[in-house]
Amino acid sequence: MQVCLIEPAAEEFGAALETLYGRVPDPLLQPALPYSVIVRNVGQQAIALLGIRFDMTGMKGNKYSVVHYADTLRHPEKAALKPGAMRFVCAEPAYTELVLRGEGGVNARARMNLENLRRVLRIKASVDCVAFDDGRFEGVDSRGAFDRLECERLAEIAFVDEVLAGKVGLEALLLQALETDERKLLARRFYEGFVAGGAAEVVSFARNHKCRIRLIRADAI
Repeated sequence: MQVCLIEPAAEEFGAALETLYGRVPDPLLQPALPYSVIVRNVGQQAIALLGIRFDMTGMKGNKYSVVHYADTLRHPEKAALKPGAMRFVCAEPAYTELVLRGEGGVNARARMNLENLRRVLRIKASVDCVAFDDGRFEGVDSRGAFDRLECERLAEIAFVDEVLAGKVGLEALLLQALETDERKLLARRFYEGFVAGGAAEVVSFARNHKCRIRLIRADAI
């Protein structure tokens, strides 16, 4: 896999973090570093989907995990994780966003979640999956991101086609789509457009909507 992880204990972690954050980690970010990792793209292609998994062991020996995704599959040409680029990822996403912004703060819930992380006995980061800007997909994919994203992509394509076909009442179509898992996010945006600007606004949204690129498993190429 064309990705390497720089863990907090690594000698180069500090310098890499300063590059990403723009300064030495301040007291706000410092407590999150043991529960974080820096991802470096060591390949020749931009990464349009990144899944980082954190496996944790609680104080009672209970094991659990979480996977955080960074997804630019709708606009792979804008993927920030280009060859040689790095990304900071924390098990508490608010601190990931803090580094991405380079300024601001985190809310009380994020600070509470970080306190919970400080109780874990062990935490280990790993690459769960990546997809490149050509759609090639690699990784163990422990949460089934490949199938989920493809299901959502096909559902969006079908939904946009239905909106543009205009064969059924538009408002009824949008309300029905709001009740389906694969369509509801896009349907919410379309419905807000319908409320604000009527059918013409929704048709404009549909014509300009860009679905995620199709993913292809690397072992199938």
